[in-house]
Amino acid sequence: MTTFAFVRRAALALCVVPLAACGSGGATAAPEVTVTVTATPSAGGASAAAVSSPEASSAATPRPSAAASQPVLDSPDDDDWPVISGAKPEIFGAQFQADPGHDFTKGISPSRDGVIRAELRTMQDQNVVEYVPVKWAKDHWVAPPEGDAMAYAAAISSSVDFRSAIGCGSKEDQTINGEYLGTERCSRDKLISRAVKGRLYALVTITSGRVQKVVEIYTA
Repeated sequence: MTTFAFVRRAALALCVVPLAACGSGGATAAPEVTVTVTATPSAGGASAAAVSSPEASSAATPRPSAAASQPVLDSPDDDDWPVISGAKPEIFGAQFQADPGHDFTKGISPSRDGVIRAELRTMQDQNVVEYVPVKWAKDHWVAPPEGDAMAYAAAISSSVDFRSAIGCGSKEDQTINGEYLGTERCSRDKLISRAVKGRLYALVTITSGRVQKVVEIYTA
């Protein structure tokens, strides 16, 4: 075997490896390319960004429920309560009196004009008394639960008419009529001294936002 034939056979043996290593003309094989196929724009010429509709995008984003965006409804608890009016309420009524439209979230203020069955709880200052509606349950008075915002405050008129059920003096005798309402007319100062101590249950008349009359309800 001639030297030329030997060299040629050796070269052929080397080309047993993949043809990409022995391509004709000695060209280097190109690296592999990964092709990503995207959606074809519609016939109307919309761009790829417009393919996703706003509805599809919003569906993937959590939003508050429709119920959460609705205004909070007024509690129906007081729907059947008698409304505060000029008429005398049931003295030992088993329901609170309603004050439609009164916004208890805007600070304490007078109840609407009329007669409210209430407990005079305390004096905010020398003229303003704080009071809450009350109802009768078997043998005792019930006020709104602790933390409830249903409370009022009003100035006591200089000419307030206070009718005590236990008199005006220190002896404190019963001074009531057949409805257990106070009959003894006492001073404004006596009313204030009783209100400071709290637990003064009465029919309270509000006129033009002021306490004009207080008739104590007697309970043993």
